[in-house]
Amino acid sequence: TVKDDEDDDEGNEKMEAVWHHHYPHTGQLPKRQVQNGGKWTWPVLFVYPSHHQSDFIEKFGEDEIIAYRMAEMFPEQEDGETETEMPWDYNNEFQCSNLAVYFEVHCLDTDLDSKRKPIIHPDSVERLNDQGAAMRFYESTRALKGDEGPEMATVARCMERKHLHHQRKAWIKKHGSLWAKPDPCPVVQVHPAATLGQVLRSKDMVVPNFLMTLTVYPIEHPAHKDFLTKQKCIGIVEPKEA
Repeated sequence: TVKDDEDDDEGNEKMEAVWHHHYPHTGQLPKRQVQNGGKWTWPVLFVYPSHHQSDFIEKFGEDEIIAYRMAEMFPEQEDGETETEMPWDYNNEFQCSNLAVYFEVHCLDTDLDSKRKPIIHPDSVERLNDQGAAMRFYESTRALKGDEGPEMATVARCMERKHLHHQRKAWIKKHGSLWAKPDPCPVVQVHPAATLGQVLRSKDMVVPNFLMTLTVYPIEHPAHKDFLTKQKCIGIVEPKEA
């Protein structure tokens, strides 16, 4: 029988192994392009769970259409072509028109209706509700990476360890065990003709770790059906005219 001990931190290394949920994966931040009319670009991660692959785009413009980028990565087959360019795409499914795109809804609007601070599993995404919280988060990540020197890294590590410890205790008190995982996040589908900015402005979009992540499946792949069985699709981001 596996039992959680509230007073057992399971060792610092194991606790710190979950810190990837608390600071940026890439160290990249959205950037304003002065030479391009002040428009913003974002780091974007495309994940392909059905094939255990991914692509990272460092600068994805807010005014860019999702389908245009996907067409560059997964072009349609020309007449006479029988295979796609990706060596891992054994069934030649990754063509732009054959793909469905989603993002996970990490924090529902109903989470904001409660006056009490929600109890969050340590593996889940914690919402930053204002600019001050976002700045504290970013400064903490810089310190954890060592950008502010070893002493500040130690202070940030201790504060993060304390924060995760309180999260663990609160979750165990309410649910009995850390093994009682939260339900899978619902998802929102993204119409390929939508721009990145339209996706970012969706009321359901929360960008964990300053890294926007889009999940992509071949429409007819069995993993796509399994994905929608486990994670309910609650809407779609449609393209809008500027």
